Amino acid sequence: MEAKTAKTNSKTTQKMKSIRISMENQKKAERLLALANKKKIGRTVKIDQALGIALDLLTEEHVKKLQDQSLSNEDRKEILRQKWADQYGPISKDAFTGLMMTADFQNFLNEQGLTDSSGIIGT
Repeated sequence: MEAKTAKTNSKTTQKMKSIRISMENQKKAERLLALANKKKIGRTVKIDQALGIALDLLTEEHVKKLQDQSLSNEDRKEILRQKWADQYGPISKDAFTGLMMTADFQNFLNEQGLTDSSGIIGT
């Protein structure tokens, strides 16, 4: 007679996951949790709860800021090249780099509202 063994479901859902954060953010989180858990009664406040509240408070403006911060200078240059191409027609990356050193490019930046009074490109 064969012994029957119960099969366990190998597809268990994982409810928690680790993520990488900077040491600075870890220290901020630990300070916040220490403050939140200074109470006489009640369960411990977990970072997951605090993060859930913080994520709910993010707005589209915050997401836009995060997206802008993720752009490299090459990415910004490509965005400008695409804007130039939309307005004046196709241009190669090399030709655009050369164009960036001309007065026409400065005029283009002014038209786009991408310079401040000092002539520096704003972010």
